[in-house]
Amino acid sequence: MTTIKDIAKKANVSVGTVSNFLNNPDLLSEDTYLLIKKTIDKLGFHPSSAARSLKMNQTRRIGIVPVISIEDNIHSQAQDTAFYNLVSAINTEASQKGYGLLLQAAITREDEIAIYQRLIGEKQVDGFIIMGIACEDKRIKMLKEVKFPFIAFGRTLKGHNYSFIDTDGEKGIFNAVKHLVELGHTKIAFIKPPAELTFSHHRLSGYVSGLRDHGLKVDPALIIEGKFSEQSGQEIMDGLMGGKNPPSAIIAPNDFSAFGMMNWLNNHGLVAGKDVSIIGFDDLNLASHWRPGLTTLAQPFFEIGIQLTQLLLQVINGAEEHFGVLIEPKLMIRESTGKR
Repeated sequence: MTTIKDIAKKANVSVGTVSNFLNNPDLLSEDTYLLIKKTIDKLGFHPSSAARSLKMNQTRRIGIVPVISIEDNIHSQAQDTAFYNLVSAINTEASQKGYGLLLQAAITREDEIAIYQRLIGEKQVDGFIIMGIACEDKRIKMLKEVKFPFIAFGRTLKGHNYSFIDTDGEKGIFNAVKHLVELGHTKIAFIKPPAELTFSHHRLSGYVSGLRDHGLKVDPALIIEGKFSEQSGQEIMDGLMGGKNPPSAIIAPNDFSAFGMMNWLNNHGLVAGKDVSIIGFDDLNLASHWRPGLTTLAQPFFEIGIQLTQLLLQVINGAEEHFGVLIEPKLMIRESTGKR
């Protein structure tokens, strides 16, 4: 059986350095880390995770608890790669640092806290990456009370005394409004995400600021709460376009909602970018292949997943400083927006 002494001898490093690779990889230089990893792969060494966990009082696992409702399972949109890109990045970075990923889905928001508490009580993970942050998030409150390591993809409305990475939706929507105004649009509808999500309020603020910055009045009738599905996009279009004075441009809550809006236009003999301009949010793989191509705000999900994992491992290893990272989404201009 291969031992860490065999690895140290083969790699020409100390036993302590191999031990750091297994237990504290952040202490190693990239060259040393890759050298030992290559040696381990060549020798076929498989350390006992159970024994190592007992010694280090760590599981070497990080947890994610997404909410996947029964409705989501029935009406799944497999093309929505945002979550998969994020989780893939988290898993890749965690694996490279010697950590595994435990994913335990909740069916409803009410199930979430119980799952977090169980995973903590059973010592299943060393920390959590939490997503879909609510304005007053019960998960953050609970994790802070029990002093359990976590990092959030998003912010609450009040207080950020925890580590997070977030997309600057306010700046992104502001830039989207600017783009539409420069194309000559003055009647711009904004479909805000569900109000319980913090980023819905940030995006709404960007929309209002964008209009006012260009001397346009805010019309409450053009602000509608929507969901993240094609069906929701189509239903919203029924209401928006059925009136006497419909908007000439619409900002959707995500790409799939925007796809639904574009399908509605197509079904009514209209063309996105020519008759009505549409902007999405996320920049899914389909956005550039849709016809016409979807103008949208890009969130770099893979890069965000990498950063979330790196920062969580710092928190797990005792970092006391709170990290707050805002990433500005890039406006990807395609054919779904055009001159008024």
